Amino acid sequence: MITFENYLAELPLLHTWDGGQTWNSGGFEPHQLRRLYAFLRDALPPDPFVLETGAGNTTITLCFLPPARHTVICPDTAVLSLIERFCQDARLPTDHLDVHVGLSEWLLPELAARAREGEAPLHFGLIDGGHNWPTVFVDFCYVNFMLRQGGYLLIDDLQLHSVKELGRQLAEEPGFELALDLGKSLVFRKTTEARQLGEWNESPYILRLSEENQRRPNPFALIGAGGGRNSQNDRSESGPGRVESILQRLRSGDYWWGKKT
Repeated sequence: MITFENYLAELPLLHTWDGGQTWNSGGFEPHQLRRLYAFLRDALPPDPFVLETGAGNTTITLCFLPPARHTVICPDTAVLSLIERFCQDARLPTDHLDVHVGLSEWLLPELAARAREGEAPLHFGLIDGGHNWPTVFVDFCYVNFMLRQGGYLLIDDLQLHSVKELGRQLAEEPGFELALDLGKSLVFRKTTEARQLGEWNESPYILRLSEENQRRPNPFALIGAGGGRNSQNDRSESGPGRVESILQRLRSGDYWWGKKT
């Protein structure tokens, strides 16, 4: 069987985003996979139950643990075939793999429904499927439901606003603590046995931002920093003109970089 270091020395090219003209190993660099593997090897119990949305070199990395069950949810059959072929050639056991072909936002509710009775099954969950709203949060909702107290959750691609917002919420959330920072990814340890976050006023991040909104002249406005020309325009414009004005300002690079015009 291939060693983990030999695997890292030449990561398999599993992904293409241009119809097969070029191939790459995905978003994780060897040093990040090395740190993740070392962390999980020490933090997880023997024969853990793990789940990931998306597939790639993290899938192969997790095979080295090895887990008792490794649930993979991915709609890309080409990636799954390349992973299977690599593991066969490398003589890396895959008996633990439980592969579900499809979109995580549809398949996770089915898996979570089976886990409603009894103890939460997962020791580790990795969210790296769809990255738009609401998919990131749908994945979190159901993975968190299946994640046991003391388990670990990885969220990937923090450069994307949807993932960053989830990271910001978990960084302030009671019942979660940051355990590992991989730069593009964060791993949180779940310290609560609760399987859901609760209502909005139980989440410090959501509560804090909501209270900031309430202090603005117009708490319902999509934009407006709490006074001045923006908030006045928000109140005075009406109908389609107001909507278009808001959209233009939301599309503005100056708005997102903190220069609210």
